[in-house]
Amino acid sequence: MNIQYGAKRTVVRSSHTMYVATAMALLYGMDFDYVTKMRYNKDKDLVFVTKPDKLWGEKEHVYEVHHLEQMVPAPVTAMKHMSAMRHDGIMTVKDMAQNENLKFYKEDKYWNADLKKEFMNETRGLWE
Repeated sequence: MNIQYGAKRTVVRSSHTMYVATAMALLYGMDFDYVTKMRYNKDKDLVFVTKPDKLWGEKEHVYEVHHLEQMVPAPVTAMKHMSAMRHDGIMTVKDMAQNENLKFYKEDKYWNADLKKEFMNETRGLWE
């Protein structure tokens, strides 16, 4: 009985602890770059972005518009229906100052029609 209990303590419990720690690390490091809400300030030089926080809830981040740049779409993407080249795909915008990515849905129903064209023109300086 002592040999079985010793094996349980050394092998099973330690491997279970590592499994739970790895699962929590993966959950903590998940991709939370998707933007749920974006607002301009009055002068349109700052963007207030709401993104999901690590586990539950959302957090507001502030970015300067002149630091935001759209990333060049990859020619081939792994997800066929969420390609960056499609009109309803996902657009990645990088903050060059803080080295963070923001992911926006490109479909028109998620955007204010008056501000979408202006935001696209402001953030396309690298590749247009």
